[in-house]
Amino acid sequence: MATRLLLAPSVWGFAMNFKTCNKLCLYALFIFLAACSSGDETNLVNLHTVADQDIVSISFPADTETILSINSEYDFSLQGLTSNGVETTISGGIQWSLSDGAVSTIDQKGHFTASATAELITVTAEFGFFSDSIEIKVSSAKFDQVVQFDQNELIIDMCRSQTFTPIGSYIDENGNEEIRPVDSITINTIDWIIRDQDNNPSQRAHIETLDNQATLHSLAEGNIIIQAKAVSQYSNTEMTSGDFDQAITNNLNSIKLCYSSASDLTSCAVTNASVKKDKSISLISVANYQALDGSDFYENISANSKWGIDNTANASIALSTDAQQLNITGATEASNATISVACGDIEQAIDGIDISQGVVLDTPVSCLSGASCLSASSTVAIDLLSVTSLKVSANNTNLTSAEALILSVRPVEIDLITTAVFSDNTEADITSDTTLVYSITQGKDVVIEEKAGFVGIYTVLGAGTAEIKLDFRDETFYALIEIP
Repeated sequence: MATRLLLAPSVWGFAMNFKTCNKLCLYALFIFLAACSSGDETNLVNLHTVADQDIVSISFPADTETILSINSEYDFSLQGLTSNGVETTISGGIQWSLSDGAVSTIDQKGHFTASATAELITVTAEFGFFSDSIEIKVSSAKFDQVVQFDQNELIIDMCRSQTFTPIGSYIDENGNEEIRPVDSITINTIDWIIRDQDNNPSQRAHIETLDNQATLHSLAEGNIIIQAKAVSQYSNTEMTSGDFDQAITNNLNSIKLCYSSASDLTSCAVTNASVKKDKSISLISVANYQALDGSDFYENISANSKWGIDNTANASIALSTDAQQLNITGATEASNATISVACGDIEQAIDGIDISQGVVLDTPVSCLSGASCLSASSTVAIDLLSVTSLKVSANNTNLTSAEALILSVRPVEIDLITTAVFSDNTEADITSDTTLVYSITQGKDVVIEEKAGFVGIYTVLGAGTAEIKLDFRDETFYALIEIP
Protein backbone atom coordinates (compact mmCIF):
# COMPACT_ATOMS: atom_id res chain seq x y z
CA MET A 1 0.00 0.00 0.00
CA ALA A 2 1.38 3.37 -1.03
CA THR A 3 2.14 5.87 1.67
CA ARG A 4 1.06 9.49 1.07
CA LEU A 5 2.69 12.40 2.83
CA LEU A 6 0.25 15.23 3.52
CA LEU A 7 1.50 18.67 4.54
CA ALA A 8 -0.73 21.17 6.28
CA PRO A 9 -1.12 24.42 4.29
CA SER A 10 1.17 26.34 6.64
CA VAL A 11 3.81 23.61 6.47
CA TRP A 12 3.47 23.40 2.69
CA GLY A 13 3.81 27.18 2.41
CA PHE A 14 6.90 27.08 4.62
CA ALA A 15 8.36 24.32 2.49
CA MET A 16 7.74 26.25 -0.71
CA ASN A 17 9.08 29.50 0.75
CA PHE A 18 12.18 27.71 2.05
CA LYS A 19 12.76 26.21 -1.38
CA THR A 20 12.38 29.57 -3.10
CA CYS A 21 14.59 31.36 -0.59
CA ASN A 22 17.20 28.62 -0.88
CA LYS A 23 17.30 29.00 -4.67
CA LEU A 24 17.55 32.75 -4.43
CA CYS A 25 20.33 32.57 -1.86
CA LEU A 26 22.32 30.16 -4.02
CA TYR A 27 21.72 32.40 -7.03
CA ALA A 28 22.84 35.49 -5.13
CA LEU A 29 25.92 33.64 -3.86
CA PHE A 30 26.80 32.59 -7.41
CA ILE A 31 26.61 36.18 -8.66
CA PHE A 32 28.60 37.48 -5.71
CA LEU A 33 31.36 34.92 -6.25
CA ALA A 34 31.43 35.68 -9.96
CA ALA A 35 31.68 39.37 -9.25
CA CYS A 36 34.54 38.93 -6.78
CA SER A 37 36.43 36.11 -8.46
CA SER A 38 38.52 38.28 -10.77
CA GLY A 39 38.28 41.53 -8.89
CA ASP A 40 37.18 43.01 -12.18
CA GLU A 41 35.01 46.11 -11.97
CA THR A 42 33.07 44.85 -14.99
CA ASN A 43 31.66 42.00 -12.93
CA LEU A 44 30.39 44.43 -10.34
CA VAL A 45 28.67 46.42 -13.07
CA ASN A 46 27.09 43.21 -14.37
CA LEU A 47 25.95 42.35 -10.87
CA HIS A 48 24.21 45.71 -10.55
CA THR A 49 22.62 45.40 -14.01
CA VAL A 50 21.08 42.00 -13.22
CA ALA A 51 20.01 42.88 -9.68
CA ASP A 52 18.48 46.21 -10.73
CA GLN A 53 15.80 44.50 -12.84
CA ASP A 54 15.62 41.31 -10.73
CA ILE A 55 16.46 39.01 -13.68
CA VAL A 56 17.51 35.37 -13.27
CA SER A 57 17.56 34.35 -16.96
CA ILE A 58 17.09 35.85 -20.42
CA SER A 59 15.80 34.70 -23.80
CA PHE A 60 14.53 35.97 -27.11
CA PRO A 61 10.69 36.06 -27.31
CA ALA A 62 9.12 33.07 -29.03
CA ASP A 63 7.69 35.26 -31.81
CA THR A 64 11.07 36.76 -32.78
CA GLU A 65 11.36 36.78 -36.56
CA THR A 66 14.24 34.67 -37.84
CA ILE A 67 13.93 35.41 -41.58
CA LEU A 68 14.24 39.07 -42.56
CA SER A 69 14.19 40.66 -46.00
CA ILE A 70 17.23 42.40 -47.41
CA ASN A 71 17.17 46.18 -46.80
CA SER A 72 14.43 45.80 -44.20
CA GLU A 73 14.46 46.93 -40.58
CA TYR A 74 13.48 45.09 -37.43
CA ASP A 75 13.47 45.79 -33.71
CA PHE A 76 14.75 42.95 -31.58
CA SER A 77 13.70 42.64 -27.96
CA LEU A 78 14.77 40.53 -25.03
CA GLN A 79 12.71 39.03 -22.25
CA GLY A 80 13.80 38.06 -18.79
CA LEU A 81 12.55 35.78 -16.06
CA THR A 82 12.32 37.47 -12.67
CA SER A 83 13.13 35.77 -9.38
CA ASN A 84 9.43 35.17 -8.72
CA GLY A 85 8.94 33.41 -12.06
CA VAL A 86 7.34 36.25 -14.06
CA GLU A 87 8.40 36.90 -17.66
CA THR A 88 9.07 40.56 -18.41
CA THR A 89 10.51 42.65 -21.22
CA ILE A 90 13.96 43.91 -20.30
CA SER A 91 13.91 47.68 -20.51
CA GLY A 92 17.58 48.54 -20.83
CA GLY A 93 21.16 47.59 -20.16
CA ILE A 94 21.35 45.19 -23.14
CA GLN A 95 24.49 44.92 -25.26
CA TRP A 96 23.61 43.94 -28.84
CA SER A 97 26.07 42.50 -31.37
CA LEU A 98 26.24 40.56 -34.63
CA SER A 99 28.49 37.72 -35.65
CA ASP A 100 31.83 38.51 -37.26
CA GLY A 101 31.62 39.38 -40.93
CA ALA A 102 27.99 40.49 -40.83
CA VAL A 103 27.13 43.25 -43.30
CA SER A 104 23.85 43.98 -41.55
CA THR A 105 23.97 46.28 -38.54
CA ILE A 106 22.32 46.55 -35.13
CA ASP A 107 22.38 49.46 -32.69
CA GLN A 108 22.32 49.35 -28.91
CA LYS A 109 18.55 49.71 -28.87
CA GLY A 110 18.20 46.44 -30.79
CA HIS A 111 17.25 48.17 -34.05
CA PHE A 112 18.42 45.93 -36.89
CA THR A 113 19.08 47.10 -40.45
CA ALA A 114 19.41 44.25 -42.92
CA SER A 115 22.12 44.21 -45.55
CA ALA A 116 21.45 44.61 -49.27
CA THR A 117 22.51 41.02 -49.92
CA ALA A 118 21.50 37.71 -48.40
CA GLU A 119 23.49 36.42 -45.43
CA LEU A 120 23.27 34.15 -42.40
CA ILE A 121 24.18 35.84 -39.15
CA THR A 122 23.90 35.48 -35.40
CA VAL A 123 22.34 38.16 -33.20
CA THR A 124 23.62 38.13 -29.63
CA ALA A 125 22.15 39.93 -26.63
CA GLU A 126 24.12 40.29 -23.40
CA PHE A 127 22.53 41.40 -20.16
CA GLY A 128 24.80 41.47 -17.17
CA PHE A 129 26.19 37.94 -16.75
CA PHE A 130 23.65 36.48 -19.16
CA SER A 131 23.88 36.01 -22.90
CA ASP A 132 21.55 34.58 -25.56
CA SER A 133 21.88 34.27 -29.33
CA ILE A 134 19.58 33.63 -32.26
CA GLU A 135 20.33 32.65 -35.85
CA ILE A 136 18.95 35.05 -38.47
CA LYS A 137 18.58 34.60 -42.20
CA VAL A 138 18.69 37.78 -44.29
CA SER A 139 16.75 36.68 -47.34
CA SER A 140 16.62 38.03 -50.88
CA ALA A 141 13.22 36.40 -51.49
CA LYS A 142 10.72 38.94 -52.83
CA PHE A 143 7.28 39.71 -51.43
CA ASP A 144 4.42 38.37 -53.54
CA GLN A 145 1.18 38.78 -51.58
CA VAL A 146 -0.47 38.62 -48.16
CA VAL A 147 -1.69 35.08 -47.48
CA GLN A 148 -2.82 35.27 -43.85
CA PHE A 149 -4.32 38.09 -41.81
CA ASP A 150 -2.43 37.32 -38.60
CA GLN A 151 -0.18 34.68 -37.09
CA ASN A 152 -2.99 33.79 -34.68
CA GLU A 153 -6.75 34.10 -34.57
CA LEU A 154 -7.58 37.71 -33.79
CA ILE A 155 -10.13 38.35 -31.04
CA ILE A 156 -11.31 41.95 -30.79
CA ASP A 157 -14.21 43.71 -29.10
CA MET A 158 -16.02 46.65 -30.63
CA CYS A 159 -14.42 50.04 -29.99
CA ARG A 160 -11.07 48.45 -29.19
CA SER A 161 -7.81 48.34 -31.17
CA GLN A 162 -5.58 45.33 -31.79
CA THR A 163 -2.18 45.15 -33.44
CA PHE A 164 -1.63 42.21 -35.76
CA THR A 165 1.08 40.67 -37.94
CA PRO A 166 0.07 40.03 -41.56
CA ILE A 167 1.75 37.00 -43.11
CA GLY A 168 3.11 37.17 -46.63
CA SER A 169 4.35 34.84 -49.35
CA TYR A 170 7.95 35.50 -50.45
CA ILE A 171 9.56 33.83 -53.46
CA ASP A 172 13.29 33.58 -54.04
CA GLU A 173 15.24 33.42 -57.31
CA ASN A 174 14.86 29.63 -57.41
CA GLY A 175 11.08 29.74 -57.05
CA ASN A 176 11.16 28.60 -53.42
CA GLU A 177 8.45 30.10 -51.21
CA GLU A 178 8.91 31.54 -47.74
CA ILE A 179 5.83 32.15 -45.59
CA ARG A 180 6.69 34.76 -42.99
CA PRO A 181 5.59 38.09 -41.47
CA VAL A 182 5.36 40.96 -43.94
CA ASP A 183 8.54 43.04 -43.70
CA SER A 184 8.97 46.73 -42.90
CA ILE A 185 9.42 47.56 -46.59
CA THR A 186 6.01 46.24 -47.61
CA ILE A 187 3.74 46.62 -44.60
CA ASN A 188 3.44 50.38 -44.94
CA THR A 189 2.38 50.07 -48.60
CA ILE A 190 -0.58 47.74 -48.05
CA ASP A 191 -4.02 49.10 -48.93
CA TRP A 192 -6.50 47.43 -46.61
CA ILE A 193 -10.03 46.80 -47.88
CA ILE A 194 -12.79 46.13 -45.35
CA ARG A 195 -16.30 45.03 -46.37
CA ASP A 196 -19.43 43.92 -44.57
CA GLN A 197 -20.91 40.50 -45.26
CA ASP A 198 -23.10 42.05 -47.97
CA ASN A 199 -19.88 43.14 -49.75
CA ASN A 200 -20.51 46.85 -49.13
CA PRO A 201 -17.69 49.00 -47.70
CA SER A 202 -17.75 48.59 -43.93
CA GLN A 203 -17.89 51.35 -41.34
CA ARG A 204 -17.36 48.80 -38.55
CA ALA A 205 -13.57 48.97 -38.62
CA HIS A 206 -10.49 50.39 -40.28
CA ILE A 207 -6.81 49.43 -40.33
CA GLU A 208 -3.98 51.83 -39.61
CA THR A 209 -0.35 51.17 -40.47
CA LEU A 210 2.09 53.27 -38.49
CA ASP A 211 5.77 52.76 -37.70
CA ASN A 212 5.83 49.37 -39.45
CA GLN A 213 2.95 48.11 -37.32
CA ALA A 214 -0.60 47.30 -38.43
CA THR A 215 -3.53 47.95 -36.08
CA LEU A 216 -7.17 47.01 -36.51
CA HIS A 217 -9.51 49.62 -35.02
CA SER A 218 -13.08 48.45 -34.48
CA LEU A 219 -16.15 50.69 -34.13
CA ALA A 220 -19.11 48.31 -34.04
CA GLU A 221 -20.01 44.65 -33.55
CA GLY A 222 -20.37 42.38 -36.55
CA ASN A 223 -18.58 40.24 -39.10
CA ILE A 224 -16.28 41.86 -41.61
CA ILE A 225 -14.23 40.72 -44.60
CA ILE A 226 -10.68 42.01 -44.92
CA GLN A 227 -8.43 42.02 -47.98
CA ALA A 228 -4.87 43.29 -48.43
CA LYS A 229 -3.85 44.94 -51.70
CA ALA A 230 -0.15 45.54 -52.41
CA VAL A 231 2.33 45.53 -55.27
CA SER A 232 4.12 42.20 -55.65
CA GLN A 233 7.89 42.72 -55.74
CA TYR A 234 8.13 39.28 -57.34
CA SER A 235 5.79 39.87 -60.30
CA ASN A 236 5.72 43.69 -60.23
CA THR A 237 1.92 43.61 -60.37
CA GLU A 238 -0.71 44.65 -57.85
CA MET A 239 -1.94 41.65 -55.90
CA THR A 240 -5.09 41.43 -53.81
CA SER A 241 -5.29 38.76 -51.15
CA GLY A 242 -8.13 36.37 -50.60
CA ASP A 243 -10.88 37.15 -48.11
CA PHE A 244 -10.02 37.10 -44.43
CA ASP A 245 -13.10 36.74 -42.23
CA GLN A 246 -12.95 38.62 -38.95
CA ALA A 247 -15.52 38.86 -36.18
CA ILE A 248 -15.89 41.92 -33.96
CA THR A 249 -17.44 40.85 -30.69
CA ASN A 250 -19.38 42.72 -28.02
CA ASN A 251 -18.27 42.26 -24.45
CA LEU A 252 -18.97 45.88 -23.54
CA ASN A 253 -20.56 46.36 -20.12
CA SER A 254 -20.75 50.15 -19.86
CA ILE A 255 -19.43 53.43 -21.21
CA LYS A 256 -18.83 56.77 -19.48
CA LEU A 257 -17.13 60.12 -19.91
CA CYS A 258 -14.11 61.16 -17.86
CA TYR A 259 -11.70 64.06 -17.81
CA SER A 260 -8.57 63.35 -19.87
CA SER A 261 -6.46 63.96 -16.77
CA ALA A 262 -8.05 61.00 -14.96
CA SER A 263 -5.47 58.50 -13.72
CA ASP A 264 -7.97 56.01 -12.30
CA LEU A 265 -10.36 54.90 -15.05
CA THR A 266 -12.34 52.79 -12.60
CA SER A 267 -13.70 55.66 -10.53
CA CYS A 268 -13.38 58.64 -12.89
CA ALA A 269 -16.42 60.72 -13.84
CA VAL A 270 -17.36 64.13 -15.24
CA THR A 271 -19.11 66.48 -12.82
CA ASN A 272 -19.85 70.18 -13.21
CA ALA A 273 -17.77 70.45 -16.36
CA SER A 274 -17.09 73.99 -17.51
CA VAL A 275 -14.85 75.87 -19.86
CA LYS A 276 -14.32 79.53 -20.63
CA LYS A 277 -14.83 81.10 -24.03
CA ASP A 278 -11.94 80.33 -26.40
CA LYS A 279 -10.48 77.90 -23.87
CA SER A 280 -10.57 74.10 -24.05
CA ILE A 281 -11.14 71.13 -21.81
CA SER A 282 -10.62 67.51 -22.79
CA LEU A 283 -12.77 64.45 -22.15
CA ILE A 284 -12.20 60.76 -22.83
CA SER A 285 -14.55 57.90 -23.50
CA VAL A 286 -14.03 55.06 -21.02
CA ALA A 287 -15.45 51.58 -21.53
CA ASN A 288 -15.80 48.66 -19.17
CA TYR A 289 -15.32 45.26 -20.82
CA GLN A 290 -15.63 41.68 -19.71
CA ALA A 291 -12.42 39.73 -20.32
CA LEU A 292 -12.31 36.12 -21.52
CA ASP A 293 -11.59 34.93 -17.99
CA GLY A 294 -14.74 36.61 -16.67
CA SER A 295 -13.02 39.58 -15.04
CA ASP A 296 -13.67 43.12 -16.21
CA PHE A 297 -11.41 46.03 -17.07
CA TYR A 298 -11.59 49.71 -18.09
CA GLU A 299 -10.05 51.21 -21.22
CA ASN A 300 -9.84 54.57 -22.99
CA ILE A 301 -11.77 54.05 -26.26
CA SER A 302 -11.89 57.68 -27.41
CA ALA A 303 -10.33 56.98 -30.81
CA ASN A 304 -12.92 54.31 -31.67
CA SER A 305 -15.97 56.05 -30.21
CA LYS A 306 -18.53 58.16 -32.03
CA TRP A 307 -18.81 61.73 -30.72
CA GLY A 308 -21.45 64.42 -31.05
CA ILE A 309 -22.55 67.83 -29.74
CA ASP A 310 -25.98 69.43 -29.48
CA ASN A 311 -24.99 73.05 -30.20
CA THR A 312 -22.00 74.01 -32.34
CA ALA A 313 -22.67 77.72 -31.79
CA ASN A 314 -21.88 77.35 -28.10
CA ALA A 315 -18.81 75.10 -28.41
CA SER A 316 -16.76 73.16 -30.92
CA ILE A 317 -15.35 69.65 -30.59
CA ALA A 318 -12.42 67.86 -32.22
CA LEU A 319 -10.32 64.82 -31.49
CA SER A 320 -6.73 65.41 -30.45
CA THR A 321 -3.96 64.59 -32.92
CA ASP A 322 -3.48 61.14 -31.39
CA ALA A 323 -7.28 60.70 -31.06
CA GLN A 324 -6.90 59.79 -27.39
CA GLN A 325 -9.14 62.61 -26.16
CA LEU A 326 -11.89 64.96 -27.33
CA ASN A 327 -11.13 68.68 -27.04
CA ILE A 328 -14.09 70.97 -26.32
CA THR A 329 -13.56 74.68 -27.00
CA GLY A 330 -15.99 77.25 -25.62
CA ALA A 331 -17.47 79.68 -28.16
CA THR A 332 -20.41 81.48 -26.57
CA GLU A 333 -20.17 82.80 -23.05
CA ALA A 334 -22.89 82.01 -20.49
CA SER A 335 -24.15 79.03 -22.50
CA ASN A 336 -23.72 75.27 -22.47
CA ALA A 337 -23.25 72.33 -24.80
CA THR A 338 -24.03 68.66 -24.30
CA ILE A 339 -21.33 66.26 -25.44
CA SER A 340 -22.48 62.76 -26.35
CA VAL A 341 -20.51 59.63 -27.08
CA ALA A 342 -21.44 56.15 -28.27
CA CYS A 343 -19.81 52.81 -28.93
CA GLY A 344 -21.56 50.68 -31.54
CA ASP A 345 -24.17 51.35 -34.25
CA ILE A 346 -25.76 54.79 -33.98
CA GLU A 347 -28.86 56.36 -35.53
CA GLN A 348 -26.91 59.07 -37.30
CA ALA A 349 -25.44 58.35 -40.73
CA ILE A 350 -21.67 58.18 -40.99
CA ASP A 351 -21.39 56.81 -44.53
CA GLY A 352 -19.64 59.90 -45.82
CA ILE A 353 -17.15 60.09 -42.97
CA ASP A 354 -13.55 58.90 -43.17
CA ILE A 355 -13.68 56.81 -40.00
CA SER A 356 -9.88 56.52 -39.96
CA GLN A 357 -9.87 60.18 -38.85
CA GLY A 358 -12.39 59.54 -36.09
CA VAL A 359 -16.15 60.01 -36.00
CA VAL A 360 -17.07 63.48 -34.74
CA LEU A 361 -20.51 64.82 -35.65
CA ASP A 362 -22.02 68.30 -35.27
CA THR A 363 -25.22 66.72 -33.93
CA PRO A 364 -25.84 64.56 -30.84
CA VAL A 365 -25.11 60.84 -31.27
CA SER A 366 -27.59 58.23 -30.10
CA CYS A 367 -27.72 54.45 -30.26
CA LEU A 368 -29.68 52.77 -33.03
CA SER A 369 -32.72 51.00 -31.63
CA GLY A 370 -32.01 47.31 -31.05
CA ALA A 371 -28.35 47.65 -31.99
CA SER A 372 -25.31 46.63 -29.97
CA CYS A 373 -24.54 50.07 -28.67
CA LEU A 374 -24.04 52.00 -25.44
CA SER A 375 -23.86 55.77 -25.01
CA ALA A 376 -23.16 58.49 -22.45
CA SER A 377 -23.36 62.27 -22.32
CA SER A 378 -22.36 65.25 -20.21
CA THR A 379 -23.23 68.95 -20.29
CA VAL A 380 -20.38 71.44 -20.38
CA ALA A 381 -20.99 75.01 -19.25
CA ILE A 382 -19.24 77.78 -21.16
CA ASP A 383 -18.39 80.29 -18.46
CA LEU A 384 -17.85 84.00 -18.72
CA LEU A 385 -14.22 84.94 -18.96
CA SER A 386 -13.05 86.57 -15.78
CA VAL A 387 -11.84 90.15 -16.10
CA THR A 388 -8.43 91.04 -14.71
CA SER A 389 -8.68 94.81 -15.24
CA LEU A 390 -10.47 97.65 -17.00
CA LYS A 391 -8.83 100.31 -19.14
CA VAL A 392 -10.70 103.59 -19.47
CA SER A 393 -9.94 106.70 -21.49
CA ALA A 394 -11.68 110.09 -21.45
CA ASN A 395 -11.51 112.09 -24.68
CA ASN A 396 -8.55 109.89 -25.76
CA THR A 397 -6.63 110.42 -22.52
CA ASN A 398 -5.93 107.30 -20.48
CA LEU A 399 -7.23 107.36 -16.92
CA THR A 400 -6.09 105.70 -13.73
CA SER A 401 -8.86 104.49 -11.47
CA ALA A 402 -9.69 106.96 -8.67
CA GLU A 403 -6.92 109.35 -9.78
CA ALA A 404 -8.19 112.70 -11.01
CA LEU A 405 -7.58 113.88 -14.56
CA ILE A 406 -7.25 117.67 -14.27
CA LEU A 407 -8.43 119.42 -17.41
CA SER A 408 -7.14 122.87 -18.37
CA VAL A 409 -9.94 123.52 -20.83
CA ARG A 410 -13.59 122.74 -20.28
CA PRO A 411 -14.84 120.29 -22.93
CA VAL A 412 -18.35 120.19 -24.28
CA GLU A 413 -18.58 116.45 -23.71
CA ILE A 414 -16.68 113.67 -21.99
CA ASP A 415 -16.43 110.53 -24.09
CA LEU A 416 -15.43 107.39 -22.17
CA ILE A 417 -14.00 104.35 -23.98
CA THR A 418 -13.72 101.20 -21.86
CA THR A 419 -11.61 98.12 -22.64
CA ALA A 420 -11.74 94.89 -20.63
CA VAL A 421 -8.64 92.77 -20.13
CA PHE A 422 -9.66 89.12 -19.77
CA SER A 423 -8.05 86.22 -17.98
CA ASP A 424 -6.88 84.73 -21.27
CA ASN A 425 -4.86 87.93 -21.93
CA THR A 426 -7.23 89.11 -24.64
CA GLU A 427 -8.80 92.55 -24.70
CA ALA A 428 -12.13 93.82 -25.97
CA ASP A 429 -13.89 97.16 -26.28
CA ILE A 430 -16.88 96.85 -23.95
CA THR A 431 -18.04 100.48 -24.06
CA SER A 432 -21.44 99.46 -25.43
CA ASP A 433 -21.70 96.11 -23.63
CA THR A 434 -25.06 95.93 -21.93
CA THR A 435 -23.52 94.35 -18.83
CA LEU A 436 -21.20 97.33 -18.28
CA VAL A 437 -22.91 99.52 -15.68
CA TYR A 438 -22.23 103.30 -15.62
CA SER A 439 -23.19 105.43 -12.64
CA ILE A 440 -22.35 109.07 -11.84
CA THR A 441 -21.18 109.15 -8.22
CA GLN A 442 -20.06 112.81 -8.09
CA GLY A 443 -21.27 115.94 -9.94
CA LYS A 444 -24.43 114.40 -11.30
CA ASP A 445 -26.71 116.95 -13.01
CA VAL A 446 -24.41 119.74 -11.79
CA VAL A 447 -21.08 119.06 -13.44
CA ILE A 448 -22.09 116.39 -15.96
CA GLU A 449 -25.11 114.48 -17.17
CA GLU A 450 -25.61 111.48 -19.42
CA LYS A 451 -26.09 112.34 -23.06
CA ALA A 452 -29.44 110.97 -24.13
CA GLY A 453 -29.30 108.13 -26.60
CA PHE A 454 -25.56 107.52 -26.14
CA VAL A 455 -23.53 105.12 -24.00
CA GLY A 456 -20.47 106.39 -22.14
CA ILE A 457 -20.86 110.00 -23.33
CA TYR A 458 -21.59 112.81 -20.88
CA THR A 459 -22.52 116.44 -21.42
CA VAL A 460 -20.49 118.92 -19.35
CA LEU A 461 -22.73 121.31 -17.38
CA GLY A 462 -20.25 123.25 -15.28
CA ALA A 463 -17.02 123.33 -13.31
CA GLY A 464 -16.29 120.83 -10.57
CA THR A 465 -15.42 117.24 -9.89
CA ALA A 466 -17.10 114.53 -11.90
CA GLU A 467 -16.80 110.87 -10.96
CA ILE A 468 -18.21 108.01 -12.98
CA LYS A 469 -18.21 104.48 -11.62
CA LEU A 470 -17.94 101.60 -14.11
CA ASP A 471 -18.77 98.01 -13.06
CA PHE A 472 -18.14 94.98 -15.26
CA ARG A 473 -17.88 91.36 -14.10
CA ASP A 474 -16.65 92.06 -10.58
CA GLU A 475 -14.21 94.73 -11.76
CA THR A 476 -14.78 98.39 -10.83
CA PHE A 477 -13.15 101.52 -12.26
CA TYR A 478 -13.60 105.11 -11.01
CA ALA A 479 -13.20 107.74 -13.73
CA LEU A 480 -12.40 110.93 -11.80
CA ILE A 481 -12.21 114.21 -13.76
CA GLU A 482 -11.62 117.78 -12.59
CA ILE A 483 -13.41 120.18 -14.95
CA PRO A 484 -12.45 123.89 -14.94
